[in-house]
Amino acid sequence: MTFTKRLFLASAVSLAGLSAMGIAHAQSALDGVMKNKLIKIAVPTDFPPYGFVGVDLKPQGLDVDMANFIGGKLGVKVELVPVTSANRIPYLQTKKADLVISTLGKNAERQAVIDFTAAYSPFFQAVYAPKSMAVTSFADLAGKTVAVTRGAIEDQE
Repeated sequence: MTFTKRLFLASAVSLAGLSAMGIAHAQSALDGVMKNKLIKIAVPTDFPPYGFVGVDLKPQGLDVDMANFIGGKLGVKVELVPVTSANRIPYLQTKKADLVISTLGKNAERQAVIDFTAAYSPFFQAVYAPKSMAVTSFADLAGKTVAVTRGAIEDQE
């Protein structure tokens, strides 16, 4: 399957998951998008290369490209809604955004309040430290300070 086909399938699935309130509500949300010819898509501004603020002070990155791709396939205008890891789910829940494209890891707590699609991009996590620290397992981090992105799955679990 080509990258474009995967992007389109991920887009279609994203639109099907516009709402956490069920199929009827999702269809209603999609109907609203099509009627208004506008989709509000939340994208990160704090997580390069997926989303960041460019020198022109506009959102840029892979998630921004995906948002524009979805809008193009739907034939609607895209309104980018800048979000951070901490506010992306509340923006979806309060309808400040129709959908979120934002390196959002799936867990049971999040799945209880929003719908998820299939991943469109691989994402890997790692712990970085000086070589002298010799970290080979999570147990080696006991008693150490570990920095994570606020609101990200690493912060939640």
